[in-house]
Amino acid sequence: MRSGSGASLTTLGRALGDAVHVVRTVSRRTERRVRRTAIARPLSPGGFLGASMTTWISTSPSLLPRTWWMWTANFGLSQIYGYATGVVAEKVVRRVMDTVGLEVDIAEDRQERARWIGAGALLSISAYSWVRGVLRQREISHLVQAEPKNLATHVVGTVGGVSASLGALAAVRGVIATAHLYRALLRPYLPRRAVGVVSLVLTIATVTVLAERLLRGQVLEQMLERAEAANRLISPDVPRPGSALRSGSPDSLETWQSLGAPGRKIVSSGPTPEIIAAATGEAAIEPIRVYAGKSTSRSLEETVDAVLAELDRTGAWDREVLVLFTGTGTGWLQEWSLSAIEFLSGGNCATASLQYSVYSSAMSFLADRRTPRRAGHLLFDAVRRRLDAMAEQDRPRLFVAGESLGSFGGQAAFRDLQEMLTSVDGAVWTGTPSFTPLWRELAARSRDGAPAIAPILEHGRHVRVVTRPRDLERNYFGGLYEPWQHPRVVYAQHPSDPVAWWRPSLMWEEPAWLRQRVGHDVTPAIRWFPWITFWQLAADMPLSISVTGGHGHAYHEEMVPIWASVLGQDGPDPHTRRRRHLAIVKAIRESNPKA
Repeated sequence: MRSGSGASLTTLGRALGDAVHVVRTVSRRTERRVRRTAIARPLSPGGFLGASMTTWISTSPSLLPRTWWMWTANFGLSQIYGYATGVVAEKVVRRVMDTVGLEVDIAEDRQERARWIGAGALLSISAYSWVRGVLRQREISHLVQAEPKNLATHVVGTVGGVSASLGALAAVRGVIATAHLYRALLRPYLPRRAVGVVSLVLTIATVTVLAERLLRGQVLEQMLERAEAANRLISPDVPRPGSALRSGSPDSLETWQSLGAPGRKIVSSGPTPEIIAAATGEAAIEPIRVYAGKSTSRSLEETVDAVLAELDRTGAWDREVLVLFTGTGTGWLQEWSLSAIEFLSGGNCATASLQYSVYSSAMSFLADRRTPRRAGHLLFDAVRRRLDAMAEQDRPRLFVAGESLGSFGGQAAFRDLQEMLTSVDGAVWTGTPSFTPLWRELAARSRDGAPAIAPILEHGRHVRVVTRPRDLERNYFGGLYEPWQHPRVVYAQHPSDPVAWWRPSLMWEEPAWLRQRVGHDVTPAIRWFPWITFWQLAADMPLSISVTGGHGHAYHEEMVPIWASVLGQDGPDPHTRRRRHLAIVKAIRESNPKA
């Protein structure tokens, strides 16, 4: 037994010694190769030139003024794209030159001079493009009525972008070094053809595990946890409503906690009958606001049933106006739209919505585009069936509305524009994403010569695209519409709204609205570039709702005249109508200071 154990130990010792020898040999063999792919390796000339060119382009303007992190994202992503493209282009050029036997050399006595000339040209063009970009940002700030960013914003964003691109380059080189290391380790044991395949598989597995741990395990899970925590948060600044006409009240079938943070804010806001009467000079009643939050204990269909139960409980079917809203990803609704309806109808209305997600619109769009469409479709169908069962003279007028992802989801209730016109008494869609099927139908059927940002369908007989309030009565270029008939549908789309104009195809295709370069709050200097414009607009989106109302994704005061037109409150005297709208706008601002 002892001799056997000694032999085993001797064998194990030899194996370990052989392993150490192999590792040392492999390390010596791969040291030079790994060093060639290390972080300190000189930059590729073609990649550096490509990154420089895309940096110059990335300073070009987009739709909204940039914060420092928007500059960082813009520079970083553009430089990564430019460097990769430059590296590929350099290899292709070298391959072609080798094939045709072409060789370009610079005399030794002129090489130093050529380097200085090249460096001077790159620095001069870079400085010029950066200064021009900063000045364009000031122009955009003026167009959207925003305070221009200070110089530090642009400097910090530039440094951050360069650092981000260098970090990405280091990560890529680390992956390449890992692949070379796997090849060296496997070469003594596997056939030559198998080494490349196995090392590739191992490298992909290594990167996948690291990305899984970092992105999903850290970033994504934290984002989801924060979204769920924010939805559960009960803010002391949002009081529970006491009125039986609000969901979440003591008389409601929906508990205060179950509504979610957006729902609680919605039902606790809004004007009282006294505020409505003071603004309009007419008697008013208390509006109804119905909402059902998302719950893991019930399905989307059951949430729709909860909304119907609240409509039954509050007597919403007896009101003159009933408006179905489809919310954004978190269930948020625009208070300007809700309040406008309530003021204009004298409170004789009910608004209803539900929460189908607790995540942001961006996360909902990337992870699950089906649920917003199901939510809009299920709620509308349920309410429509209930109304059809009522006597026609007893039904409230039915309207639908939604903003951003809510517009995308709400329009899913209809196969086409014609079905929408035959199913509702009116609709208001704000900041509709350009990939929404009904918007694409509208754009495809638009009159020749109409701008892409404001299509014209059947001379505005039923559907009108509004970039600013004056577009309610005339088209974008000032031409007259035909008399506006009911039902009326409004698509409110600001030219500077990145949510409305961003789409994946921006990576490779120039859209019509960029070719035309029209828009009262968009700089005519804007241009389309592959990849870069896609990320420029994507970086514009997160803060687009916080710009001055009437620009970006902030639809505020214009919702009053828009809803007045859709509700049929045109009025014979435009001056009286305008005074009434201004009084309502003032009342909404006073009752909702954060609006």
